[in-house]
Amino acid sequence: MDQKTIDQALALLEQYRAVLVASHAPIGPDGVPELRTAAQTADPLEIAALEDIAQLDAVINEMST
Repeated sequence: MDQKTIDQALALLEQYRAVLVASHAPIGPDGVPELRTAAQTADPLEIAALEDIAQLDAVINEMST
């Protein structure tokens, strides 16, 4: 796979992560979404989003190195 394709895939993964954070993380007092831990929420959608975000972080980190 060429570097351009990898860079495009990485950008898409980062965009998807940003959408998950914006969609499921509560807004903090400073207006910025704040990720909680699974123990801090009972919302199954937020828990699923947190799990996806953690997996995306791992993949993004691996692809970035």
